[in-house]
Amino acid sequence: MIEKPYYMLEFTAISCMFEIRINDTPVMTLNLKGQASTRIPVNHAIQSSGEQQVSIKVLPVLGQMALHQNTVFNYKIYLYDVTNGFEKKKMVLEYDSPRVSPSSPMPLLVSHNIFPATIPYTMKSYWEEGKELEDVDELHEKLRAKYKEIINAIQSRNYKQYQQKIANREHNIAVSMYLNTQESEARFKRLVRDFENGYDKVDFPEETIIIYGAYGKKASLKRKNGDPALSFVNEKEQEQQMLDIEFYFDTKTNGLEII
Repeated sequence: MIEKPYYMLEFTAISCMFEIRINDTPVMTLNLKGQASTRIPVNHAIQSSGEQQVSIKVLPVLGQMALHQNTVFNYKIYLYDVTNGFEKKKMVLEYDSPRVSPSSPMPLLVSHNIFPATIPYTMKSYWEEGKELEDVDELHEKLRAKYKEIINAIQSRNYKQYQQKIANREHNIAVSMYLNTQESEARFKRLVRDFENGYDKVDFPEETIIIYGAYGKKASLKRKNGDPALSFVNEKEQEQQMLDIEFYFDTKTNGLEII
């Protein structure tokens, strides 16, 4: 057994808006008029060993009603061993979207697949015991209030409070990426450094939508193009730091908590 298995998803997308989910956890959403190819780690969406579910939804770019005839979406999932370095071991899944026919407009493409994974780590999966979010009254308003708590903590430079709020999320990232304590702390320090060095303008639009995950147990706020709702902008550098945060409803605290 590989001591530190690391799963990566490599994809190519052309002329579409797409969403990739693993075990109903959104791992990438992008509205793409042109073309993009990249790879992303997905260990954070793998909670236990066994079969993992991959689903994709490919939509027309915003403003269009049907997929472009040049629309393409394909992906491969690879297993790496990061015990010593970054060694590619094998491909565990491959998908290529069907071609779009100009004579038969398509409103979307949907695909569901399964791949096997074996992991040695244990994440904090508090959301499993959480409340079904569709049963939470005024969920959108409550989520926005939680985001504003994050904004207030950062703007007041109460980074310790912010760190406490994201502690469970950071734990899961650390264990799934095999980060030691020093590496995990360095992640947070880099984020604080950004806040202290120009990323001081809040971008949190009034129009946000709820995106559910974990089969209705987690939720986040997004923009219409799929980007995270909350970001901090560095106007001088024309750059932004997006905070992609998910919440679950903790029945013990009787409120929304970051996971």
